[in-house]
Amino acid sequence: MICLFPVAFANAQSTGPATLNASGGTTSIAGNDFEWSIGEMTMVSTFSSSSITVTQGVLQPAAVSDGVKNVNSLEKSLHVFPNPASTYVELQYSSSSGGRLSYKLTDMLGRVARTGTAKVAGGTLELQVEVTELAAATYLLEVTVENENGAVEATSYKIDKIK
Repeated sequence: MICLFPVAFANAQSTGPATLNASGGTTSIAGNDFEWSIGEMTMVSTFSSSSITVTQGVLQPAAVSDGVKNVNSLEKSLHVFPNPASTYVELQYSSSSGGRLSYKLTDMLGRVARTGTAKVAGGTLELQVEVTELAAATYLLEVTVENENGAVEATSYKIDKIK
């Protein structure tokens, strides 16, 4: 099932919880911005802790900027696989300049499972994130790249850990 929702961008007083969809994105059609998702459920379940709220089946509005640019160029130069994973998740990042790549793997309750940092030189950086000892579940992998000029790009991936 594919759902299309027109999105009006507005500044909010505060940012609220957001969902992790199975897949989706944002596109412009005839000058109008649309967010779309795949795999939305008609049943809504919400799970909360003191630091995070996870809601199934709801397409959230576009995120309010947190000051870090989420640029498609990072998503084009960063490949994360395999997904689902059982032993490790590999990050392959290609860059023509230097900098630093950082990652944080968290569970759906916001608990940090893995973190790491690697120096980026021109070429391809290959980095493996060990997941063998983690419980079978869905995790959020946040990747941030700071280039040698101080520009920061960030993106995130939903990672499914299987036995």
